Amino acid sequence: MKRKTDILIVLSAALLLSGCRLHRPDDVISPKRMEAFLYDYHLAQAVAQQLPRDRKYTTPAYIDWAYQKHGLEKEDVDRSLVWYTRNPKELAKIYKHLSNRIDDEYKSSSRILSQIEKHSFSVQSGDSVNLWYLNSTCLLNSSDYMKKASFQTDRDTTFHLGDTLVWNVNSTFATPADSSSLAYMALMVTYQDSVSTVDTIMRKSGNVRLSLVLDDSKTMKNVRALIQYVDTTDNRRNMLFASGIDMIRYHRRYVAAADSTVTAAELGTDNGGGDGNVQ
Repeated sequence: MKRKTDILIVLSAALLLSGCRLHRPDDVISPKRMEAFLYDYHLAQAVAQQLPRDRKYTTPAYIDWAYQKHGLEKEDVDRSLVWYTRNPKELAKIYKHLSNRIDDEYKSSSRILSQIEKHSFSVQSGDSVNLWYLNSTCLLNSSDYMKKASFQTDRDTTFHLGDTLVWNVNSTFATPADSSSLAYMALMVTYQDSVSTVDTIMRKSGNVRLSLVLDDSKTMKNVRALIQYVDTTDNRRNMLFASGIDMIRYHRRYVAAADSTVTAAELGTDNGGGDGNVQ
C-alpha cells in the first residue's frame, strides 16, 4: 500500500511540474535561434555605428544582413520579442548566453591582437604612423554597396624614400564550411611611371599581412588598398567581418633596427614591378 502511495506522489509531482512548464508558441523563435540572431544583429549594429558619415546610408543593409542570414522577417522577431518580454526569465537566459559568447569572442580577439603586437616591429615613438584613417572594422557581403572596402592616401612630406608599408587585417568569414566565398586583398603604390602591387586571396578566417617597401629612387604619388568580397552564389547571409585593420608606415632606418627575426626578405622589396610580401 505504501509503495502505491509513493508512486502516486511521484506521478502527481510529475504532472504538477509538467503543468508549470512554460509553453512557447510555435510561431515564437526558439531561444537558441533567437540568441544566434541577436548576436549577429548587435554585431551589425555595432559595425554600422562606426561607418563614416558618407556611408551611413548603408546602415539598413547591415541590419538586413542579420535577418537574411537567419531567414527571419522583422515581424517574426518582433512577435517573438513580445513573448520573451512577457517572460523575462527566458529573455534573461538568452542575454546571459549572449554575454558569455561576447566575452569569449573578446578574449579570443585580445589574444590575437597580442600575438600581432608581439610580431610587430619594435620602433621608437614618432618614427611610425598608422595611415589607416577609416574605421578599423568593416562588414562585407555580396551586395553591390557592401562588397568592397577601399582606401587611398596621397603622398605628403612625411613619406621618405624606402619607407615600408605594412597592412594588417584580421578576417572572419561567417560562411558555411563548403562556401565558395573569398576575398581579394591588394596593397598598391603608384609612382609617376609604374604601380607596385602585392596581393593575396583570402579563403578562410585568420590574420593577413601585406607589406611593400617604397622604391628608394622614385617619388610615390599615392597608396591604395582594396578588399573585394566575392561570392558566386550571391548569398547575402554569407559575410566577411574584417577587424583590427591598420596600415603602418615605417621609416627605413627603424625597420633595419627592428627585431632581428624579421628580415628584409620577409618584408619584400618594391621596385615598381609588384614585389612585396604576404604573411
